[in-house]
Amino acid sequence: MLLNVNINYLANLRNSIGGNEPDLLKCARYCERSGADGIITYVSDLVNSVNTYDIKNLKAHLRTRFILKIPMSKEYQKHAIDCVPDIVCIVPETNEQSPSKGFNVLKYQTEINDFMVPLMYEGSLACVLIDPQIEQVHSAYKAGMHYVELNTAKFAEAFKTGNYDKEFNDLKESAVLANTLGLKVILGNGINYVNVSKLMEIHGVSELNIGHSITSKAIFAGLDKAIKDMKELTDEK
Repeated sequence: MLLNVNINYLANLRNSIGGNEPDLLKCARYCERSGADGIITYVSDLVNSVNTYDIKNLKAHLRTRFILKIPMSKEYQKHAIDCVPDIVCIVPETNEQSPSKGFNVLKYQTEINDFMVPLMYEGSLACVLIDPQIEQVHSAYKAGMHYVELNTAKFAEAFKTGNYDKEFNDLKESAVLANTLGLKVILGNGINYVNVSKLMEIHGVSELNIGHSITSKAIFAGLDKAIKDMKELTDEK
């Protein structure tokens, strides 16, 4: 199972007082040395966002895959074309620090295809964050995506109560369908050291996107141990 580490939470720390501490490239390279299979950033107008220099710098120096998450707008499309990430993932625009809902591909199937074609022409693979719903998976396939990131936010919330069967089954059914259609499956949003073992039971998932939980553990245990501990959990199956 591949583990992609979202470093936007470290960008939030840097941006809180300005300057370049912590240095995002150094953080990303440290994540790579600790076992991360990919580095994720999210560029937007939000306070915890990376900037255009960051994404160009990361793309130029990373040794693993670079995954860029962007809202579907011409401004962010240009940023992605300029640096050509390995994977571009479309997420809904939000005023929150992290999207809790998936992108509605069913409603904007033609638009997302048109938006992604120039990015795919440059060499990026196409991904979209969706809620685990059958119609959204079908729409992502029809829109020409290579990946779907299934939003695990509702599962993560339900997991806290112990009553998560519906949310878990939605993820399983969506993953099976995505695999059947030839889409690679990523899980992301709210995954932590407690609920990740349950998610590992879902067949057909190739990657996990995790940021907040790793960053939180790193405060106490260090970034190296935080990533290695998560890798150990996700490499069990």
